[in-house]
Amino acid sequence: MADSVVFGPGFWGPIIATASMLLIAGAGYLLILASRRISPRRPTSEKLTTYACGEDVSPSQTRPDAEFFFSPIRRVFRPFYRYIGAKHTGELSLYVWWVLIGALVLVVLTAHGLGVL
Repeated sequence: MADSVVFGPGFWGPIIATASMLLIAGAGYLLILASRRISPRRPTSEKLTTYACGEDVSPSQTRPDAEFFFSPIRRVFRPFYRYIGAKHTGELSLYVWWVLIGALVLVVLTAHGLGVL
């Protein structure tokens, strides 16, 4: 049997720890309130501009195009999308269930591969 780990003399008081956390959270909240009073209510036009190494860039140029972002994924999974596309309803709750089921399948297959199951 291994000996227990001893870190030396110390004190752990849950009431003191809770009070310390509440005090720190209160101080943080006061800092946020103070910063809101100091900073302007609405950002200036200069604050809203996009910085691109000194060049003027419009916001539409800085937004990534979703078509180019997802096209490699769509190419790889094209056969799967053809099969599942007709069954797609667009409901978020159903999508979350499929994600959870897929994660569960991955966990089971990983555990089986590692010899846990």
